[in-house]
Amino acid sequence: MDVETIMAELNLDDSDKNLITNLLSQAQDIIIHSVDSTKQATDFEGNLIFQRAVITLVTQLYYDRSLSAGMSIGLQMMINQLKGQVKANDSTTA
Repeated sequence: MDVETIMAELNLDDSDKNLITNLLSQAQDIIIHSVDSTKQATDFEGNLIFQRAVITLVTQLYYDRSLSAGMSIGLQMMINQLKGQVKANDSTTA
């Protein structure tokens, strides 16, 4: 996941690059810790649901830094999907 991808998706110019970089890092941490705090970002490389969840959370944080309405239902659904994938993967490796 890179900043340029998110900036292009949000149709932003370079003036917001530092902000998006920070929000990207925060969003990844929030989602990973919501799914399984023992995992790392590398555990989700290539996972399309993780990528969409990060972009969704960055978008929500960009427009509402305090998440005054909380995480959207769609984002919560993506996090639940990721939790299910992690649980399934962990049970097959045990």
